[in-house]
Amino acid sequence: MAIPYIQPTMAFVRAVDGTYISYPFIEDGDATSKVYNMVCTQQATDYSASQVALDATMSSAAAAGVLVLPFTADSDAYFVGDTGHAPIGGGMISFTRTFANIPQSTTVASGSAFVTFPGLRGTFAALSPTAISSLSMTAGTKGVTLTTSTAHNVAVNNNINVSMLYTVGADPFLHSTVGAFRVLAAPTTTTLTIDTGHYWDSQVTLNLDEGSIAQVLTLRDELVRNVSTQTRYDYILPGVTPGISSSLDINLPPAFAVSNISSSTFTSGFLSAGTIPSDTQYQTMIEDDAQIVIESALAEWAGNILVMKTKTCKAR
Repeated sequence: MAIPYIQPTMAFVRAVDGTYISYPFIEDGDATSKVYNMVCTQQATDYSASQVALDATMSSAAAAGVLVLPFTADSDAYFVGDTGHAPIGGGMISFTRTFANIPQSTTVASGSAFVTFPGLRGTFAALSPTAISSLSMTAGTKGVTLTTSTAHNVAVNNNINVSMLYTVGADPFLHSTVGAFRVLAAPTTTTLTIDTGHYWDSQVTLNLDEGSIAQVLTLRDELVRNVSTQTRYDYILPGVTPGISSSLDINLPPAFAVSNISSSTFTSGFLSAGTIPSDTQYQTMIEDDAQIVIESALAEWAGNILVMKTKTCKAR
């Protein structure tokens, strides 16, 4: 009877068919961050979970713990773990050994959220509404242009209150637009453009039913708005990312909040000269389309690589 023979090399880790490189963030605009997936086999009795230390780089076959490296060595790829262990017969097991680059930071659209924006305490003057006489749109240009019956007296980046009803082409559906909007353009004393959140792929006719505008000065109550958000993903590997030796060194961006610096003029929920930011500073933030933080969080991404998620929206 023949004595079973096992090649000594079976004790070592081999990368076999099925090995591949993935680009998990290509749809988010990051076409360079790679994840190396090595399908490996080894004699089961020789496998050790500590063969390769987390965060070891894929700088060579020896560093990656394999006989032959199936990829070009990448010293910026870090070991994030072995997964999918399964017996394959003959005393052998298979598993996937994964190395990953620290992904680039990306910012993606993340839906919408209801956000409370601060009230403003400033000057006030009674304003008479100005009637809208017609409205139109231009294909390929953002926003809707309002024509007023008299001079509107507003400028680019001013905030205005709008109330109007209109139909599109021959469709009888009556659209209602009511709320505060920023002026995108004011080409004449009787025309101005705002973004109502209604968009078209081609030229259409807008039929005004009725409408009026009034300029918003630096006084308003708190606003609750359903707004579009975006989320920034920043990836951190403690011990590798400069200045971060452990997860405890990571400070999450705080959510936007108002700070009172003058109790004599402070009213909860409102901005004024006695707050940070002040009402004038916040008005500039609105005009500059500044992003404010809604929430942030820290989570594991792969191995010891962490991801910090920061959700923001435009100041309103």
